[in-house]
Amino acid sequence: MRLSQIAYRKSHIAYLKSKINMKLLGNLYSIQSQNIGENKADFRVSLDAENFIYKAHFPNNPITPGVCLIQMVVELFGALRGADFSIKTLRNVKFTAPISPLEFPQVDVSLEFSGKQIKVIIKEKETVFVKMSLNVDVRL
Repeated sequence: MRLSQIAYRKSHIAYLKSKINMKLLGNLYSIQSQNIGENKADFRVSLDAENFIYKAHFPNNPITPGVCLIQMVVELFGALRGADFSIKTLRNVKFTAPISPLEFPQVDVSLEFSGKQIKVIIKEKETVFVKMSLNVDVRL
C-alpha cells in the first residue's frame, strides 16, 4: 500500500469516527415546533435532505434509516429531560412506511411517557411511518 493510500484511509477513518458520536439534532433534523405536556410531547421536525446520511441511504432515493429515527426519539426525550439517554430495550418496533425527506420534509413525532418508558408514533397527516415502545436509561 502506498503512503498516499494510507493517509487517505487514516483521514477517512477519522472522519467516520467524528460522525459516529454526532448528535442528529441540528444535523439530520431540526425541531420546528413543540407542544409539551405532563406525560406527552409532540414535535414537528424538519429532515435535512442534504445530510450526508442520505447520500448513502440511498443515492437519488433518500430514505431515513430506522436507526436514525430511533436515535431521534432518544434525543428528543433527552431534550425534554435535560439529560442524555441510552436505549435499554425496544419493543413493538414497526416501520410501516419509508420516510423520504424529499416527499416528507417534515414529520410529527409524538411521545407518551411514564418514567423512562416511551411510546412513539412518527407520522405526517394520515401516514404513519413508525410505532414503537422503548425504555431508556440515563447515559453516564
